Amino acid sequence: MSASGEGPHVLLADSGLGGLAVCAALERSLRAFPDCRGLRLTYFNAAPEAQQGYNDQPDTPAQAALLDRALSAMEALQPDRIVLACNTLSVLYEHTAHARRGADWATGIVTGILEAGLRLFAGALAADPDGALLLLGTRTTIDSGIHRKRLLGLGLAPERIGAISCHGLARAIEAEPSGPEVRRLLEACLDALPALGLRGERLYAGLACTHYGYAGQAITEALRGAAGLPVRILDPNEALAEEVAEEILAASSAAAVSAGGGSPAGGGSPADDRHRADDRHRAGRPGITVRVLSRVALGESSRRAIAGRLDPVSALTARALLSYTCDPDLF
Repeated sequence: MSASGEGPHVLLADSGLGGLAVCAALERSLRAFPDCRGLRLTYFNAAPEAQQGYNDQPDTPAQAALLDRALSAMEALQPDRIVLACNTLSVLYEHTAHARRGADWATGIVTGILEAGLRLFAGALAADPDGALLLLGTRTTIDSGIHRKRLLGLGLAPERIGAISCHGLARAIEAEPSGPEVRRLLEACLDALPALGLRGERLYAGLACTHYGYAGQAITEALRGAAGLPVRILDPNEALAEEVAEEILAASSAAAVSAGGGSPAGGGSPADDRHRADDRHRAGRPGITVRVLSRVALGESSRRAIAGRLDPVSALTARALLSYTCDPDLF
């Protein structure tokens, strides 16, 4: 809760518009809870240039320097929590100056998309001993090997886990999620599938990029054709949104009870305390608000295409994208 009496401010960041799927799912999860009246969701597009992203940088130090600039700009917006709703940014975060100085303790930075994905992927393989996992992500994410290393560390067999980087796919999805370029890039990157030697009767597609969920059907069709196996998509976006929603609700409830002075002398449950505190703290506060900020200009056709994917989940998030704020000096 901010000192001004406004609701909590949560900032979600991605390099592009993939993380808006997390923002939409988060808003949907929280909109019905009175505790969350006044919640402010800011979506920060951390893409540095329209045609040159983090995966196009020459090395990890250059990528980390870009992310440090973006993180400083995020902190200037004074959020209570920063959610890196992006696998690439989450992988790079540990290489930043912000991480080295322990900025996460001060600003509540969450790199949970990696952990949410690992739990989802590991759970699917544990539940299906005859299944195999194909990780799909950006060059930075896949080259880091972080998902595969962590999954192998859980004792899963190497022949059940493969990974392919799909450079340029996120950008193509953002431009036209159902377009021919998406299908072309998928077919090209899946040429590497036979060489992986995956063994399984069913194939799980682990989406290690938040953009890829927008093209879930195209990915499913391409994988069925390439692998000749039943395919199931595993998208961590929903899992991350649920985890962040639970944390926000717990923090809001605790703050309301604390402000209400705890349990009354006559007894009563924490839930009773929370509802009494709600009456005081919700008065006059607006509903959830969503805004989208971007350093790079976002084309209208792209915004409309992505908004069309978001609208069934969160009309508020879709409208925020359509009316976004472009600030060339954002970071």
